[in-house]
Amino acid sequence: MDETDFIYQAGALRRVERSGWKTIGIKPESVSEHSFRAAVIAYILAKKEGVDPDKASLAALFHDLHEVRINDIHIVGKKYLSINEKKAREDTFAPFPEILELLRDEKIMRIADDADRLELIFQAKEYRDLGSKYVDQWIERASALLKTESAKNMAKEAVKRDAFKWLFEARE
Repeated sequence: MDETDFIYQAGALRRVERSGWKTIGIKPESVSEHSFRAAVIAYILAKKEGVDPDKASLAALFHDLHEVRINDIHIVGKKYLSINEKKAREDTFAPFPEILELLRDEKIMRIADDADRLELIFQAKEYRDLGSKYVDQWIERASALLKTESAKNMAKEAVKRDAFKWLFEARE
């Protein structure tokens, strides 16, 4: 695989849907949409935590790209399936070993992992504000897994806030 194939592979992530939401009847966002907002969150978190925001946002942007090869498997599915996620990640990033190194950096991945969970929390809150009554367990589980204080504080604020407040304020 070369750079051109890598770009086609990255584009295919648009067609991989986040699978967990389907279990409660939600038409989900794609993994690429999730990764974009996770990268934005990682940038903000990294600045708050004193970590390189460029590296953290890049790690969050790429953290799920290997799912183009294995799909996004929700938590119940993972209970029954055996998948070589490490091999999928290595094959995905074969043209760019520096990305693999970045995804192995514990300090950076602590931020990227929190950003991943925070993105889920923000998405779940949006779904809740649109009327889904089943997303609270996603919010609670993801919140319990957050590691940084900045992420914990951001999650608390996200859950308190109306997800669409910004839109109506912008219209004034």
